Amino acid sequence: EFTRHCGCSASDYCFGGCAFCWVFFLGRPPLRVPGHKPTDWEKRFLLWAGHFKKTEDIPETVSIETIRAAKTTLRVKFSYVMIVLTIAGCIAMVIKGKQVIGELLTLRYFYKEARSTLCVLKPS
Repeated sequence: EFTRHCGCSASDYCFGGCAFCWVFFLGRPPLRVPGHKPTDWEKRFLLWAGHFKKTEDIPETVSIETIRAAKTTLRVKFSYVMIVLTIAGCIAMVIKGKQVIGELLTLRYFYKEARSTLCVLKPS
């Protein structure tokens, strides 16, 4: 499929064969390094995501797709943790609110009784 001229050195229409077209239309450069040396944090991500059991099992070079998959897995796990914490917080607030309402009702009852006994003892 032909595309409009993108400003590269091709003629009026470009097949997307130049580096500019690859980056602009596909979002990645045409020549990619086949392996990536993971940093310490990326090694931790790979371990936490369950791609490898131990740090020693991680090879010297790992594909970018493996690291992206590990980060995506961790994002999903983190969102699950946040969902659970949100639900737990809502339940805790409901329980605490019911306790406070119960205490307010008992305080109101106490003040009402105290007022009625003070009114009875008050000489007229």
